[in-house]
Amino acid sequence: MLSKIRKNASNCIGWSTNRKFVVLESDDWGSIRTRSKADYDTMLLEKIDIDRSNFTRNDCLESNTDLERLFDVLSQNKDAKGANAVFTPMSVVANPNFDLIENSNFEQYYYEPFTETCLRYPNHDRVHDLWLEGIANKLFVPQFHGREHLNSQRWMRGLKSNDRGLQVLFKHQSIGATRYNNLPISEHLAAFDPESETDIPYYSSVISTGLSLFEELCGYKAQYFVASNSPEPKSLEKDLKENGIEYLTRYKLQKYPLGDNKYEKEINWVGKKNQLGQIIITRNCGFEPSDTSKMDWVNSCLADIKNAFYWNKPAVISTHRVNYISGIFESNGTKGLQKLDQLLKLIKKNWPEVEFITSEELGNIIKKSKSA
Repeated sequence: MLSKIRKNASNCIGWSTNRKFVVLESDDWGSIRTRSKADYDTMLLEKIDIDRSNFTRNDCLESNTDLERLFDVLSQNKDAKGANAVFTPMSVVANPNFDLIENSNFEQYYYEPFTETCLRYPNHDRVHDLWLEGIANKLFVPQFHGREHLNSQRWMRGLKSNDRGLQVLFKHQSIGATRYNNLPISEHLAAFDPESETDIPYYSSVISTGLSLFEELCGYKAQYFVASNSPEPKSLEKDLKENGIEYLTRYKLQKYPLGDNKYEKEINWVGKKNQLGQIIITRNCGFEPSDTSKMDWVNSCLADIKNAFYWNKPAVISTHRVNYISGIFESNGTKGLQKLDQLLKLIKKNWPEVEFITSEELGNIIKKSKSA
């Protein structure tokens, strides 16, 4: 009952529309996680709790096959206007260059475009071409999740301070596990979460270099941003705006980090404008079938969509890459794609007038309606 009250309360305010928009926002594309099944098995023996969560157990850099299978599902599900279902992959465009970092004796951080990372992975030689194919066919239209899914400052500090868990992960060119031998591993995935206020200026260069590389790889400027793993300091909105970001994902109750374990809070809603004129988009539906703690993700997501449409809100679905990836366990991607196909078919059955759009398109529609 409390959950239902919260959903109604969060959907009743903000921008409204009589049209039935469904947006599929999917985080983490382009990023490494666990390198391979062999690395997974070895890290388990080395006391990394790699099986602790669905992310560390299943997620890895997307392969040719992962993208081809996803595109098949999306292209087979069309809306009332004949447009296929489309992912807005919230993507990173770089990963750490482990060899150069090690050669510097861990004194200097280096990164590489994700396309170079793909060259060292089997069945990844067409990943970038498939990104471009997905863009051209409006199946897979990336927006910006950060330069890399890594807080390089925190990560380098942990490696240099002999965090044994981070060192084992580094040896396997993997990131993201949280415990080693039942002890915590230093947090390192929240790319824009400062340990102290002095960390924040560095993020400006991460944003500018990341967005420049995004444009180089995707062929257009990103307009939409959600920070990886944890919110960014609010002061970075200016940097994002100056680099072309017009739309931002926000929690309904957002906690912006200031460093030194201090935060500022803000209430948000879909269609809200910040002081720079950037439009806020809030997610109101969840679909994470790789997480087995909830057994009926399809009907749970349909209930979220129903509530959004009841309040004349767009249904913005949060669904991570991990649900569709088969590189560690084949069954994970197979099950996730089957569930996605089932969800899309039931959306069309329940709401025949549905329109599948990207996050950027939703932002443009909101901006145009507000201007009018």
